[in-house]
Amino acid sequence: MNNDKNLTFVIMGATGDLAKLKLIPAVYTLLKLGTVSKVSIVGVARSEVTIQSILDEARKNIKNIDEAVWFKLCQSAYYQKLDFANLDDFESLRNKIVEIEQKENLSGNRLFYLATLPEHFEAASVNLAKVGLVDSKDDKWERVLYEKPFGNDLASAIKINKAIDKVFDEKNVYRVDHYLGKELVGNIALLRFTNRILEPLWNNQHIDSVQIIRDEDFGIKNRGNYFDKYGAVKDMLQNHILQMLSLVAMESPKFLSGEYLRDQKVKVLKDVKIKDLFLGQYEGYENEKGVAQGSRAETFLAARLEVNNKRWKGVPFFVRSGKNLNKKEAVIHIRFKPVDCLLAKTCPSDSNYLTIRIEPESGFSFEINSKSLRKGFEVETVDMEYCHHCDHKENTPEAYEVLLEQAIAGEQSVFVRNDEVELAWKVVDKIDTKNMEVYKYPVGSTGPKELADWSKKNNIVWKS
Repeated sequence: MNNDKNLTFVIMGATGDLAKLKLIPAVYTLLKLGTVSKVSIVGVARSEVTIQSILDEARKNIKNIDEAVWFKLCQSAYYQKLDFANLDDFESLRNKIVEIEQKENLSGNRLFYLATLPEHFEAASVNLAKVGLVDSKDDKWERVLYEKPFGNDLASAIKINKAIDKVFDEKNVYRVDHYLGKELVGNIALLRFTNRILEPLWNNQHIDSVQIIRDEDFGIKNRGNYFDKYGAVKDMLQNHILQMLSLVAMESPKFLSGEYLRDQKVKVLKDVKIKDLFLGQYEGYENEKGVAQGSRAETFLAARLEVNNKRWKGVPFFVRSGKNLNKKEAVIHIRFKPVDCLLAKTCPSDSNYLTIRIEPESGFSFEINSKSLRKGFEVETVDMEYCHHCDHKENTPEAYEVLLEQAIAGEQSVFVRNDEVELAWKVVDKIDTKNMEVYKYPVGSTGPKELADWSKKNNIVWKS
């Protein structure tokens, strides 16, 4: 009898930061909560290391550790050296996994996480299939998770998808965008479609514009080799931002789950166009480790997008994302159209906003106009606010906990489908950033000073 709480978790790229910072701590939490009852971690990478050295690094990222749970996790953790292009290494990995599953009395459920660069996806997928590690026989399951980025342009994404489609059924494939695991991102569709007061107003008759902001108060850290090849447009706009936009803009699905959600997001992405784009780069970027001298890779972007369909025609979607800015913030502002002013003297200076705050403090608020106290018919703005962060500060799950839990349950709605990936690349591939001006900005600022002129041209006042 299959037990979904009983599995082997194979981390391919186990020596990388993702495994130590996010994946192993997430498995620990799921084990502690009882989401999984028994799990064997099998770390896989090309380096000559021990599983204990990996676990020691991962332990540093777990707060208030329960020693009994940690001991249980460590007792069934293993390491296997492997070259992604070497079929013999995958034969050895298969034998090791079968041996571990017998030793640990595991059911044969397997979760493979490719925490590697996208150039390894094709070889790893083909070899996993060739040695029978992903075959979905009997009543056990195997699922393969691919960390972003999924390719580096449309052509590479199509190539990877074709290779995967040849060896795996799409139902076993889970493409990760960790932003979809964040609690308030997952709440966008629920907030919209389960509240009668919102859905009738969710169109170009009532909404003036949408702002999606994803700012960071840190630089590229140790990711210079990666980031310098991608830049902010491919690193942020192509995935996180377009995913949030599609959740805001999609039509009502039949059900808020699985393929129903993903079908509607795909329809949105088919209609998205970038109408204007602005790029920046923080001062000192060229001195970062792994960055080429004279690099023009953008660390800041602002863009005006449109969704060319009946619901959204004429509504601009303004997006912004940057590194080394003055604060960390991920937020969506829905600006409603102003009402006709019926007051004799003072009219509201702005219209109503619905704001969905994703981080650092999650929650949502509805900004409305009200009568000022003892000032006749003067207007003031008040917030109707729900602070999710306040109520659930201690028990809000981390994004990777949500993603692993959903993958174990076989729920794909928080993962990205093959056509979603390709359509998102199609949106950004049409922009030639190499021939665009990239404006410098100081670390700790709000971005390039030239952004003010771009914003004025596009009739946007950033709300923050």
